[in-house]
Amino acid sequence: MRKLIFLMVLLLAACASRPPPLTAERLYLAIAPDANGNSAFRLDVILLGDPALAAEILALTPAAWFAQRDQMVALHGASLALVGAELVPGQAYGPVRLKAGFRLTNALIAIGYDGAAAGFVVLGPARNQLLTLSGTGFSLGPATPGTSAL
Repeated sequence: MRKLIFLMVLLLAACASRPPPLTAERLYLAIAPDANGNSAFRLDVILLGDPALAAEILALTPAAWFAQRDQMVALHGASLALVGAELVPGQAYGPVRLKAGFRLTNALIAIGYDGAAAGFVVLGPARNQLLTLSGTGFSLGPATPGTSAL
């Protein structure tokens, strides 16, 4: 009986330490005609099932991420899925469905703008998110029904 209780306590502790699932379901993009100085750029939506891997990726520079992304997918395919695209300013793209073959805990966006404007964005809790890409940078917020990108 003691063994059974001990096993149940361990099971409950394991379930309690599990990170919450990602609540975001869709990512919409609004790409201005002058985004990235009116030059094409790379964008990766990185879907993750391991918060430690999210921290590891965020420790990279965007240039390092884009150089290592194929290797990262090969090494962590059970907890990392990737939706990548090369985008042209003013182009319509999306929405991106945030789904993977594993339980999602985090989603990151790597933006490959030229120079210092490149960066990462961490998706927030809103179900629908809007990433606005402009000539001066990018921002993320909840997408609402009145948003033109919807």
